[in-house]
Amino acid sequence: MRNDKLWTLVIFAAVLLAVIAFNPFSGGQDHAPATGPASQPASGDFLAGISLQLHSGNDEHPFETYIDEIADAGANTVCLVIAAYQENCASSSLFVDARKTPSDRRLTQLIDHAHGRGLRVVLMPIVLLDNPLAGEWRGKIAPTSWDDWWEDYTGYLVHYARLAEKADVDVLMIGSELLSTERFTDRWEKLIGTIRHDYHGLLSYSTNWDHYQVPKFWKHLDLIGMTTYYDLTGGKTPTLERLLAAWEPIRRDIHAWQAKIGLPIMFTEVGWPNLTTCAQYPWNYTLTDKGPDPAAQANCFEAFFRTWIDDPIVAGIMVWEWRNYPDQPTGPTDTSYVPCGKPALDVISRYYRAAQLATTRPATQPAETANAVSP
Repeated sequence: MRNDKLWTLVIFAAVLLAVIAFNPFSGGQDHAPATGPASQPASGDFLAGISLQLHSGNDEHPFETYIDEIADAGANTVCLVIAAYQENCASSSLFVDARKTPSDRRLTQLIDHAHGRGLRVVLMPIVLLDNPLAGEWRGKIAPTSWDDWWEDYTGYLVHYARLAEKADVDVLMIGSELLSTERFTDRWEKLIGTIRHDYHGLLSYSTNWDHYQVPKFWKHLDLIGMTTYYDLTGGKTPTLERLLAAWEPIRRDIHAWQAKIGLPIMFTEVGWPNLTTCAQYPWNYTLTDKGPDPAAQANCFEAFFRTWIDDPIVAGIMVWEWRNYPDQPTGPTDTSYVPCGKPALDVISRYYRAAQLATTRPATQPAETANAVSP
């Protein structure tokens, strides 16, 4: 990152902390994009994962407890989500808020803890808006200076790529839902080449369910990442039969497109809020006036797993998301995505435990061999 912006963003006020430390990002050298990792990935097994957002810089925050719960739920992978912030869509600067993001030491401890529980680790650095204007989200960013934004973003990713390499992270996501950036193929390819210099595991990018055909840099990655927030019912009752029928044309379209790209797919955000509207508006968790519907949420997971869990083009599934702070509401009346204490968790655990007994798949091999995967 540039020094003139770095030090203006380094100090944050915290009620319970006298001093907050900030780790500046250092960008790597430019390198030509590569087509695959320099070494073999840690494992070729199916990634049955659950995401955990790390939104606290407090070293005493009980993230280990949540990682343990994820392992006990039947997952073999945890996706650790960390964030950098920009003020709003027009901002050209990124910063890390030490109040909301674990230190490098703490993050490494959490990765080690996950490994100790037998979990593989996906690390997903994302971008959040600190003070968004109406209707803004990270998919619409339009910085006043793209050059400055890409400089900061490269520093952000390279920093965590180096940490991921040292901590033996299995998969590094190079971005999530940055729709307005996906047209910059050259910039993405340059970034991927730079990251390959520092990190030798699997690389992926998480694109929107309705935008996965836009990026043209897939060939430089190892896994296609995509979310699953489709409207599956158009407002009709989300019966299991209706949901299964809705997935069939979506599955055919994804298969036809994936056959052209030749890489396995990792569904990076598989989640439905516990709301009556979950099957129609799965991306909108704010419609809490509609009331909870744990049966509808469970049906959405059941239909998804029946459609995709045994599909040979799928390398992994990351459920969105696990609880991440003490006293967080859970259970049938909680309207969030969190499956804890809801029928949805029984569905997730049943399919994930069965996946552990299934034959290991070759879908998460390096790009050179992954190109052989076909529907």
